[in-house]
Amino acid sequence: MLIRRAAPEDGPAVAEVQIRSWRAAYRGLVPQDYLDAMDAARRGARWSQWFGGAVWPGAGMLVAEEDGGVVAFACFAPAGENGEGAGPLLELEAFYSLPEVWGSGGNRRLIADVHEAVAAAGHTEAVLWVLRDNPRARRFYAAHGWEPDGTVTEDGPINGVVLPRVRYHRKF
Repeated sequence: MLIRRAAPEDGPAVAEVQIRSWRAAYRGLVPQDYLDAMDAARRGARWSQWFGGAVWPGAGMLVAEEDGGVVAFACFAPAGENGEGAGPLLELEAFYSLPEVWGSGGNRRLIADVHEAVAAAGHTEAVLWVLRDNPRARRFYAAHGWEPDGTVTEDGPINGVVLPRVRYHRKF
């Protein structure tokens, strides 16, 4: 598995990973009609645009590749855009992988590289949000030093469904 910094041309592949991950991980949590309607072209364009605004090392995305294709990605940026505060605090905004990568060790490598990138950029702490009812993700983050900090919020509604989210925190 190769882990590297993402480039704007990775947008479509990143969108495919996100959609396949959401459809597998969020089945039964997020309305199925929303999952079915996720549009790869639109999401790919948004991800490509996101890359244009990310200034490494303060913000960026890492992708994991196998056999020349993107199988996982993680992106981070300064916290604060959603009112969580600014400064040295960074937010892990997304961490998704294809379902066939789950449990393979690839995500452990990717999160370790994210931690290294965050620390190398001089950040001393970071946060992330995870759906409260996503035990697989919550176990994964806890196994890698992330802890819930007691902050809970709601995302949505997504097609009428409100999704409780828990904030996790980690120091570097």
